[in-house]
Amino acid sequence: KEMTGVDKIAEIRKSRFLKGLPIREITRAIKLSRPTVQKILRTGLTKFSYKPRENQPHPVTERVKVLIDCWVREDQGLKRKQRRSAQRIYDILSAEHGYEGSYESIAKCVRDAKQELMLTNKEAYIPLIYYAGDAFQFDWGEMPVYIGGKKETVYFAVIQLCHSRYFYVRAYCCQKQELMLDAHRRAFEHFGGACKRGIYDNLKSAVKHLLKGHHRNLQEKFVRFCSHYLYEPEFCNPASGNEKGRVESTIGVIERNFFVPIQHFQTLEELNNRLMNFAITYSKDMKHPEIAGKSRYEVFEEERKVLVQLHPFGFDCCRENTAVVSPCCLVYYDNNRYSVPSEYVGRMVSVKGYADEVVMSYRGTEITKWKRLFVKNEYSLDPLHYLKILETKPGAFKDGMPFKGWKLPEVFNRYREILRDRYDDGDKYFVKILTLLLSYPEEEVAKALEEAIKLGVYGDDGVLSILRHEKEPPEVEHLDILIKVELSRYSARQRPLSDYDELLRRRNMNIIEKGGDIECQKQEEKR
Repeated sequence: KEMTGVDKIAEIRKSRFLKGLPIREITRAIKLSRPTVQKILRTGLTKFSYKPRENQPHPVTERVKVLIDCWVREDQGLKRKQRRSAQRIYDILSAEHGYEGSYESIAKCVRDAKQELMLTNKEAYIPLIYYAGDAFQFDWGEMPVYIGGKKETVYFAVIQLCHSRYFYVRAYCCQKQELMLDAHRRAFEHFGGACKRGIYDNLKSAVKHLLKGHHRNLQEKFVRFCSHYLYEPEFCNPASGNEKGRVESTIGVIERNFFVPIQHFQTLEELNNRLMNFAITYSKDMKHPEIAGKSRYEVFEEERKVLVQLHPFGFDCCRENTAVVSPCCLVYYDNNRYSVPSEYVGRMVSVKGYADEVVMSYRGTEITKWKRLFVKNEYSLDPLHYLKILETKPGAFKDGMPFKGWKLPEVFNRYREILRDRYDDGDKYFVKILTLLLSYPEEEVAKALEEAIKLGVYGDDGVLSILRHEKEPPEVEHLDILIKVELSRYSARQRPLSDYDELLRRRNMNIIEKGGDIECQKQEEKR
């Protein structure tokens, strides 16, 4: 604390040296002791303070200081997240040791204890500079959002160019390797090129094992990706996020300025569109910290010209597996199940998991693809994949999982009710109608059913005839269709070959008998 104010010291000096007042009069006017006034005049100082006491008494915290020192020492052998914070120490002392002082006093004791143990030494850094196109930094962030009214945690990948400070950001449902590579590919395509180096922390999607020094055992897919885009990966020391401080700072900017308060989106794609708009707007508004008079986006436009040119074909950012199709026409991938056409049951298929879809192929030919699921133990089932099985098991239509919630046009249900009223096994005939969806679009089949109801045609043969005649000239009459439908009800049984042999034998016998009769007639005429 200061002994007296600077303005009082100035008043004392002016009264003595300018006005020539005696010390006694000055002490009465200023209301200070004579020794203090004499000290000010003698030393010539314009400001001085009390000398702090070396042993400042702390009557409230003195009795708990030993405990605090002990706890701080114990915590040094623990991980950072397991150590007692100043707030936690204050809570324990208040609840268990009857401490009634303030939190600020405890926080000061904790700081003093750490200083004695040399635990609060500030780390020194070296300022860094990057040339255009030299390097980029990558990292993940995570924040809660509402997507479709449901609260979820999204993980957003940030790739930042070190020179221009321009960045690309995209949100995903998790941090799997194929999603990380997808973010890189999209970023490079957005930038118009890649840098010579990429700076990472030791994330598992890139690093298998940490080796001695700066050596790393890398994931094969990640090495192939770096080779495709011609850049060298570099990795920070463990627990040294400051070594890629630019992207760490940008993640904080995105969290504070975009995700707070919690945002609402209808889809993940809407979230990503707004994220990129934010990135571009922010870069255009923010001045570059090192290049005067230019925004980050303007510097990026210049840096774009020196980036490494991209390969004509993008890297296939997927995780590929093989799987045997189960008897239920299902392929198991990443804790979820996807259906494939029934003819592939028991066969080995290739499964590629991309950032937003899963593609199945057999012997190099794509057989189906699905929107990727990220919640565990879910099913993606296509009813069309099960229609061939349904022909032999029509009873499964009622309770079959693929057909639950199958949204067909209303005319299908109407036609089903007609068949069930007309035939005892109406569902069997309706299943045959459904199999037409394997060859014709749903809209065309629905239109044919409407026509069949008008004409009173019931059964798959009649509907199939209508579908086929839709492609013929319009002069074809409905009567022709009805005649063909009626004729289709009749069938001729093919006779065995032995019947034909019997016919030939009888024919020969008749010829012989007729020949004998002619000879008898000739003889009688001669007589």
